[in-house]
Amino acid sequence: MNLVRKCFQPANGILFGLLAIALNVAAHRFPANTEAWYSRGFYLWVRKAWEWLFAWMPWPAFYLFWICAVAYLGYLGYKTWAQKSAVSRLGYLLVRLLAFSGFMVGSFFLLWGYNYARTPLAKQLFLQPEPLDSLQLWTALERETFEVARFRTQLAGGDTLPLSGQQLWPVSVEDTVRLAVQQWLKSQGFPADSKVRGRMIKPDGLLFSFGASGIYWPWVGEGNLEAGMHPLRVLPAMAHEMSHAYGFGDEGVCNFIAYAALARHNNPYLAYVAHLDYWGDLARACRQQYPARFQTSFLPRIPVGILADEEDIRQQHARYQELAPAIRYQVYDSYLKAQGIASGMLNYNEVIMLVEAWQRRGY
Repeated sequence: MNLVRKCFQPANGILFGLLAIALNVAAHRFPANTEAWYSRGFYLWVRKAWEWLFAWMPWPAFYLFWICAVAYLGYLGYKTWAQKSAVSRLGYLLVRLLAFSGFMVGSFFLLWGYNYARTPLAKQLFLQPEPLDSLQLWTALERETFEVARFRTQLAGGDTLPLSGQQLWPVSVEDTVRLAVQQWLKSQGFPADSKVRGRMIKPDGLLFSFGASGIYWPWVGEGNLEAGMHPLRVLPAMAHEMSHAYGFGDEGVCNFIAYAALARHNNPYLAYVAHLDYWGDLARACRQQYPARFQTSFLPRIPVGILADEEDIRQQHARYQELAPAIRYQVYDSYLKAQGIASGMLNYNEVIMLVEAWQRRGY
């Protein structure tokens, strides 16, 4: 009991956070050691613990985390009010909040965050991602347009109405996506044995309000997905969050894993949504860099069914408003840069360089 009390002493919480930050600096300087001892070592035990503790739950452990957090903050407020003077209350509250912050920072790194410092996936797969020139970018877009149209024809024939429902999802969608991610990671030599979860978070629009369609929550070890997301976007997002759960922090890498795991799936729906998601990345890049060419030469040639699906996605997501998008962008951009991702929010776009490097290797 005394040991438990000591662990929750304010000084220990602050020290825990500072030591975790110092270790993170060291981890980034020695990525090979981080890969061996953390990502392929200690972290695998963390994943097994999350599987044993929470994977069996019928509802997201994300809710349980926030129940505990709110309960603790309520208890902290009660203890603060019990102090005898305003000065002692303020001092008590500041010290405890600092200790709580130290505990959260330290546990974040211990439970997942050091994966940001592991050996980059591109290096492990001998890929050479590099910016695409005009010819490469348009060639990639033409290729993906063909693939999207091909898989859509398998699913809907010549029907140009949007594929808006979930009727085409696999029966056990979460298990199917997890197995696809596991099989791809294992085929590339990465450990991926634990049962990770990809759970929908309600009410609809909750995650969208914070500018996210999904989030990996390291304190419960599960991927969480926006319940209001269009069905055509859910499965790539689920694969993305599961990739985080298997130990990858880089956003572009997780987008790449989602594409690689689903784009060649024997279920044409999974292949379709993976190609459609990546097609959207390429189309945005071409539209931003070459707006006139996109508008006059490419847009009229896009199959009507693809445009219908993209418009249906846009309309559904437009129902939900984001709170303070500029602030959210700056905060998350700073967070990614603090984890060693120099490109910040632009890191999401690096999926294009990874996929095209993967294609050049003949995968």
